Amino acid sequence: RSDWPRYSLDLQIDPETRTIQGSQEVIITNDTQFTWGDLYFRLFPNLPHFDGEMEIASVQRAGRPLPFSYAADRTAIRVAPPQPVAPGASLTLDLIFSVEAPAPTEPYVLFGASQGILNLPLAYPVLAVFDQAAAAASEPIPWRLDMPATYGDTAFTQAALYQVTATLPSTFTVVATGVLLGRTSSADGQDTWRWTSGPIREWMMTLSPDFHVVSTSAYSTTVNSYFLSGDEATGNEALQISAAALRVYQDHYGRYPYPAMDIVASPLQYRGMEFPGLDLIGLGLYRQRTQDLEFLIVHEVAHQWWYNMVGNDPVRTPWLDEGLAEYSTYVYLEAVRGQAAADNLLANRWQTPVTYARNNGLDAVVNQPASAFGPGRYETIVYAKAALFFHAVRQEVGDDMFFRILKAYVQRYRFREVQPADFVSLAERLSGKSLAAIYNEWVLSYVTP
Repeated sequence: RSDWPRYSLDLQIDPETRTIQGSQEVIITNDTQFTWGDLYFRLFPNLPHFDGEMEIASVQRAGRPLPFSYAADRTAIRVAPPQPVAPGASLTLDLIFSVEAPAPTEPYVLFGASQGILNLPLAYPVLAVFDQAAAAASEPIPWRLDMPATYGDTAFTQAALYQVTATLPSTFTVVATGVLLGRTSSADGQDTWRWTSGPIREWMMTLSPDFHVVSTSAYSTTVNSYFLSGDEATGNEALQISAAALRVYQDHYGRYPYPAMDIVASPLQYRGMEFPGLDLIGLGLYRQRTQDLEFLIVHEVAHQWWYNMVGNDPVRTPWLDEGLAEYSTYVYLEAVRGQAAADNLLANRWQTPVTYARNNGLDAVVNQPASAFGPGRYETIVYAKAALFFHAVRQEVGDDMFFRILKAYVQRYRFREVQPADFVSLAERLSGKSLAAIYNEWVLSYVTP
């Protein structure tokens, strides 16, 4: 596609002070039916739960400064282009920015430094998503500037292409989205890393002087497992699990789109977080709760299909990708450990908490924004109940048709963004069955005791 945003990033990183001096060129094409008056970029480090600081020094077009102002509690900037951007028209902007990341003491650190690792997701200005429905309704700001819930995923982003250069001390190993083109050293003890990417949802990098790596292959993909000293056994286990998951999901959903996939130990305690071609897995799973390592990895690997390839809004409809990533763990267990293990997962991880919620006034409609649930109910409804919806669809249409639907879902919406109706209408058209009753029972309704 010629209308994907194209980012060229140049980052100077000082891990000691946790700072970035950055510049970026971004080529933007208006791929909507509406003329754009203003443009908005998200500044995700300024989210309260990221606790970072991103400052924009300048925005220019063809060497000329453009006016800009902060918006959405400094989590965005509004940029006024010299003239409105008509449908199909393109615009090239240059931004100069700086980022400061925190060093929190909490056990879960997605953005910032902890335990010798510096995580830098979304550490650059990201073009916001233009909401055509909001524009059709004449809303004053038809750009998606939602504040994400602290317990849900952070960013709704569109697929884009990236060229990234990062310079930092040579003692650090960097793991990043995209394909590493090269690493060159200079006499001053700095290394310059260069990456490129096909379509990905967002740019992410994580770095540490202490990373070790082991590698294997899964079909044509190189799989890398990065871990810290002392975690060699679980680092190797993580490698084998992720390679097995990658094979299972390619068999059932279609080809993985990149030449490599990285599984990286990270200060996320007992949780994981997905990025394109790169999944972070909490250090606590390598050390204290090793029995949960397999489940978390196979869930996060599934997000390479459900979030990255087939995108959705994780702030307003988080169940679409979380429910399918969660259900994919059942598909994995069927293939690797057998039907009894898969059914045990279904009963204990999904049916039991959903039944408890229904019996105790905690049930809720699945199709709601993340902010509607609160941290206590989010996992039960958005993960477990949504997974049971996909299981009910599978039971209704049969195994062969179910996986035919999922492969078609990937092919049709590859690197696009979907709404719930897109999945349901595709499944109904391919299967020839109405799924309205199932959708209403699991996604649109809730039980009161």
